[in-house]
Amino acid sequence: MHRIVELVANSALLWIFLQTTMSVLVTVLYEFCIPWIIWGSLIVVVALKLARVSPPPTGTIQEVLGVNPLLLSKDNSVSENHGNGEQYCMRVVAHRGGGYDYPENSLLAFRNMYFMVHRLNFLQSRGKGCSAVELDLRLTKDNIPIIFHDSTIERLTGQTGTISEMTWEELREFDITYNHPLKNKFSEGEKIALLDDALQECLNSEQRIIIDIKETRLDVVQVVLDAYKKYPKLFQRGVVSSFNPIVVYMIRKKEPRIVSSLAWRPYFFSRASYVGLETLGPVRYRNLFKHLAACILEILYEWLLPSFVYYVVGISVVLLHKDIVNPRVIERWCERGVRVMAWTVNRPSEKVHFSRFLKVTYLTDTLHLEKDM
Repeated sequence: MHRIVELVANSALLWIFLQTTMSVLVTVLYEFCIPWIIWGSLIVVVALKLARVSPPPTGTIQEVLGVNPLLLSKDNSVSENHGNGEQYCMRVVAHRGGGYDYPENSLLAFRNMYFMVHRLNFLQSRGKGCSAVELDLRLTKDNIPIIFHDSTIERLTGQTGTISEMTWEELREFDITYNHPLKNKFSEGEKIALLDDALQECLNSEQRIIIDIKETRLDVVQVVLDAYKKYPKLFQRGVVSSFNPIVVYMIRKKEPRIVSSLAWRPYFFSRASYVGLETLGPVRYRNLFKHLAACILEILYEWLLPSFVYYVVGISVVLLHKDIVNPRVIERWCERGVRVMAWTVNRPSEKVHFSRFLKVTYLTDTLHLEKDM
């Protein structure tokens, strides 16, 4: 009994000592030193510095993205101060390889890019034309990396099935021209492309590549790292992008030489799709509480992205929905050393607006009329 009383007494004395010490420290720090808001800010700054993955060297970014379109002269060509007319400038990116002109995310579309580049070579020297492609990365059930945008196969093949629940053997024979408006033009059809084949096709024709990661499983991190290891030229030609900052951060943490981007659109967390303010897409979650949580996360992330996330991840580009791109947004990102790309720009009048007036790179589903931009 005596030992129990002694233990309780000693515990009380220890608690009093700790509480008194803490009170004294708090009083000293708050009353006689730096306010807590300063201490808190310093802690956050140090944490951000420690967590940050610095962007690649400016030379590497310039090699991948070329001259910043904002530096182009009034006639939309590379000015004397920023190039001799031969320096590369990424003005237009074929979204999914140009899905209106050819089956999206197909080898046929990427191959067509090669001929488009050579056909418009004289325009490319003036900062026009197109020599960059965006493709979407997903993993099959057996972890085979393929080029496919949707999580299901219905829209492109007319069949039913979920990519993550199907093996490559099950997917490889589907015809992705099934619902294409120009289907009659592709009499032999077109199959789903493997990542490896797509990278070879694009790199062999000197195209820049934006790898848009749609896969949610973290296995995709190693897939991307392996691709860069197998094709070192990607360090001078590739950009890794995703809506998910965690995936891009994990990739750059292991390989900081990779040029990266984050994508953003309004209502990303709460809506499954977005076509404009007039017509919001279907809700992503039917559960009310999940939907409310997604809305809150949306507001929070919209503030975090330009405040902290871009800095920690070390992105060089931000891909924004065209409806939210304006001079103030471009200026805001420019102050952070991040270029803006707009997606998806298909109307000729919009192409003129983004190319000549806003002077930003844009992604498009069709390469027709690019010579007039």
